[in-house]
Amino acid sequence: MKLKIDQIAGGFIQLLPLVFTKLNKKQLNALDLTHLQAHILEELFQAKEGISITQLGQKINISKQQLTPLITKLAEKKYILKEQNPHDKRAIKLVITERGREKVQERWAAFYHAFTEKIAGVTEEELDDLHYSINKINRIFGRL
Repeated sequence: MKLKIDQIAGGFIQLLPLVFTKLNKKQLNALDLTHLQAHILEELFQAKEGISITQLGQKINISKQQLTPLITKLAEKKYILKEQNPHDKRAIKLVITERGREKVQERWAAFYHAFTEKIAGVTEEELDDLHYSINKINRIFGRL
């Protein structure tokens, strides 16, 4: 069992950089975002009520000092807002703006388009295998 888990984990780790290099890199450049800026927007997109800089740093494993200039740039581009936390007047809460939401959705649309272009060239059998595999992975990850 341990060997099988190690093999699956190894295959998964190989998959992640493949996905990034084959599909994601171009989309970041086209959208004028660095990888970290995109990651921040993704986290804020998921946080419906917004989160503190400390919470964001913990989620993406970056110090508050490293986050500050990234947050400033995203705020200058009007992708995020810094709001006072209503529960603690001393604390600042980061919230994604509608423009930021659109940027995240634009990024996922570009990712989707790049993916559909790439798989358009594979065989029908490979498409069936890919479809089955992706559905299976989604089900398994949904249960984790």
